[in-house]
Amino acid sequence: MSERALKRLKPTPGMAETPAVLSTLPLDNMLYEVHRLLGPTWCLAPYNTLLPSYLKPPSSRIQAEDLDFLIRKGALDTPPRALREEILKAYIRHVHPHMPFLDLSVFSDAIFNGSVGFREKEGISLLLFQAVMFAGAFFVDLKHLYAAGFLSRRNALEILFERARTLHDFDSEDDELAIVQSLLLMTYWYENPQRNKDGRHWISVCISLACKIDLHLQSSNPENSSQKFRSLLWWSIFTRDRMIAFGLQQPPLIKNEVYLPMEVPTVESLGIFDLRSFKGYAGGCYKANRELFGGIFIEKIKLCRCIRDDMFSWDIQGNRPIGGPSRSESRKESLLASKEGLQSWLEELPSKIKFQPKPSIPPSDGELIFHIHCAWLWMAYSDIHSTVHRQLEFLSEDSEIPRQLSLTASESPVLCGAVEMTEVVHDLCVKHLIHYLPCSSVPMILRAGIIHIQRMCTGDAEVERSGLKGLLQCLSALKQLSRVYGSALFLVSILGGEQTEALNSSTPKDILKKFDIETLDRLTLGFAESTGPTILKIREPYDVDVIAQLKSRRTDLCY
Repeated sequence: MSERALKRLKPTPGMAETPAVLSTLPLDNMLYEVHRLLGPTWCLAPYNTLLPSYLKPPSSRIQAEDLDFLIRKGALDTPPRALREEILKAYIRHVHPHMPFLDLSVFSDAIFNGSVGFREKEGISLLLFQAVMFAGAFFVDLKHLYAAGFLSRRNALEILFERARTLHDFDSEDDELAIVQSLLLMTYWYENPQRNKDGRHWISVCISLACKIDLHLQSSNPENSSQKFRSLLWWSIFTRDRMIAFGLQQPPLIKNEVYLPMEVPTVESLGIFDLRSFKGYAGGCYKANRELFGGIFIEKIKLCRCIRDDMFSWDIQGNRPIGGPSRSESRKESLLASKEGLQSWLEELPSKIKFQPKPSIPPSDGELIFHIHCAWLWMAYSDIHSTVHRQLEFLSEDSEIPRQLSLTASESPVLCGAVEMTEVVHDLCVKHLIHYLPCSSVPMILRAGIIHIQRMCTGDAEVERSGLKGLLQCLSALKQLSRVYGSALFLVSILGGEQTEALNSSTPKDILKKFDIETLDRLTLGFAESTGPTILKIREPYDVDVIAQLKSRRTDLCY
């Protein structure tokens, strides 16, 4: 039976596949939900007729009834060919540079040409394919999702993630390396606090399996291509663990003693962006800046090494580090080590990788993608730099935070980080590029916004105006990101940023009146004490104090 005929038989999420019938989308989605709950009313086709020829079938260990269940759940459904291609392009542009472990040569041959090379003649892992489709869908143009019948980006992400999750839950893949890669991509879904399996869960499972197959151990033959891939995959896991932990303000899962003894890799030692991957679309994106893209990933590794285990080890109830004075001194030493590491990172950062605002949008895809990833790297540095200094300020007995915030950015490292972060997001906002940033950018912008909120409460008119300007730029960035990330939408709603244009003529006091202070305050509670529509938390004592001060001024703001 032809692929076109099969698509008429099996349920397709969103159902409508041509613009001519887009008006039936709501009814089609209801039909999909009926099929999801009760199963389709027709006989199931054999699974090998549902899959493109380049995909491996599920593991032979799966029982027939389980395979039928996977088919009914849509786990073996794949996006239409046009959408597959657009999603892979989006993945190449916006996911791969952050975690460059995927063999783009194999995936490009399969998805763009419908074939696989001789070495991969058994086909691509179905689980990994579904995970790539999910991760790339965050950044694909919305029009392609609509054309394939999805109702929204959120609808598409939920369906695509569910396919990967279901395949994983049923042990459909035998290749442990493919499972690790898939789990790493599944960590992109950590927006639903009502599920106990969020990004933190998936990175935990990923690290556990990676350690089981010894990915974390250095090889005696590092030049071997297989070992290069294993090492690259391990460092991708390490950086992902660090950024998830930093975003959630929780201790990372990979401990200092695991990675600190390991040498910092190089572009050559990892074989990043090797020439074999430069075919077709990937070649156009990367080839001119191959070493620079590889350099961004190496700098990301170095930056993540500055995030120590105990950076977020504190007693949130008492706003003091756990363990008394001796533990406080230990944390201070660790923070000072991070501070020195950040200083070295900045001094050694190649000038071509350091973010520079541009007067206009870069003309080529390759330059535009490079600009976005340089921007994210600088945002990450600014946020980590500001966090380290905020914690050192908080641990200092003679800290005068209000005085620090009244100084210029060059004199206050805390303020400097917030200002630099805001400048980067503003540059991306005016060029309409900010929605290409990963989800880790949302908590970064929130923390910069908290510093601007505090500046709006200093009583110094000039400082308050500057703080207001910075906050409005952060709100504008969050509003654009809210098209992709639920956490950004939540922050826009509680910070009163739905109408950012109308806020431009407001005073600091007018803006503060619009805040949902009660909801903002709930974000400062421990994870076990509160539930809500977001996994975001404000746990750092410095930031918790800012929210507490804002809450104490609530009466004043009403008049």
